[in-house]
Order: sequence, then structure tokens, then C-alpha cells
Amino acid sequence: MVRNVRLEGKYVIVEEISPKYFEKVIEWRNNPELNKFLNQPYKLTLELQQKWYEKYLTDFTQGLFVAVDKETGKPLATMGYTDYNAEEKVLISGRLLVGEIEYRGSKEWQEVAEMVFNYYYQSLGVNIVYAHIVKENIASIKWHKKWGFKENYSHIKYPSELLVNEMKQDEYLQTSDSYNSLKFKLGIL
Repeated sequence: MVRNVRLEGKYVIVEEISPKYFEKVIEWRNNPELNKFLNQPYKLTLELQQKWYEKYLTDFTQGLFVAVDKETGKPLATMGYTDYNAEEKVLISGRLLVGEIEYRGSKEWQEVAEMVFNYYYQSLGVNIVYAHIVKENIASIKWHKKWGFKENYSHIKYPSELLVNEMKQDEYLQTSDSYNSLKFKLGIL
């Protein structure tokens, strides 16, 4: 598996996290306006980020991407996954954080999602993408539903994700079939 993922679209470049992005990611993740629904009950420091990164480099069950505006070179968001299981063809999508407010709902953020979901289904070969969303995070619920996620009312795949840091979450899932149907309707890549 490759640790130097780089996806290039019309408006953005999405690439694997690297030390050059640590400062920006730390800034975003520590911002109380941005982090109230994140699974991070502590202040992120450079030391903690570096320690995490050392493990990350050899842990292929997870990925973290940073999106950069092609025109300005400005980092704008993160998106990634955990719990990737190649045999079961599943992963948990997350690490969604639009760190720069002017990019919320933008064509750039739209393209980031398209490229990353395409990466999950085409490059990683998954059949189901799960997401766990804090019940009160209405914006994230709406965003996920726009991308074809449905709340999982049957067998919960990841019960340990339903209560994290005192936050109650619901499990959502998107299948490759539902994503491909959505792509066709929206004319996505």
C-alpha cells in the first residue's frame, strides 16, 4: 500500500498528510469553532502530532488527506479514514474538517469529497463506507445524506463508535452501488 497518495482535480490537490501540514492541522483541530464534534478530547500539540504520525506511517488501516486549493496553494480541509479492512472491503470515513470557513459548501470542498470517495471505492476497493456522526451535528448529517449515506438501523458494524468522549453518535453507511448511482445522477468524475 502506498503512503504518498496524491490526487489532483480541477480545483484542488488532495495529498497524504505530511509534516509540512502539521501546523495548519493543529490550528484547525484546536479551534473551538471547528472541533466541538471531533473525537479529540485534548489539545493537540506538535509533539502529539509527530508521535501519531510515526505510527501512522506504518498503519495502513488509516489515511489522512489534506486538501489544498490549486490556485492559491492554501490548505483548506482534511478528510480521511480509519478501520480499513481490505478483506471485508470496508472502512470508516471521517476526519472531515473544513478548516478555512470560506471553503464550506464550495466547489473546492465538493471536489475533495468526490476525489476521496472515488479513491475509497476505486483505489482501495471498498464496498461499504461507514461514518459515525454526533447526533447533534446536523450539518454533518445533512452533508453525509447528500453524499448518499443512510442511517444504519440494522446490525451496527462498529458499536464502540456509538458513544465516544461522552458524545452519542449514529452509524451511517454508503455502499458502492449507492455512490455510483449518485455519481451518475450528479455527473461526478
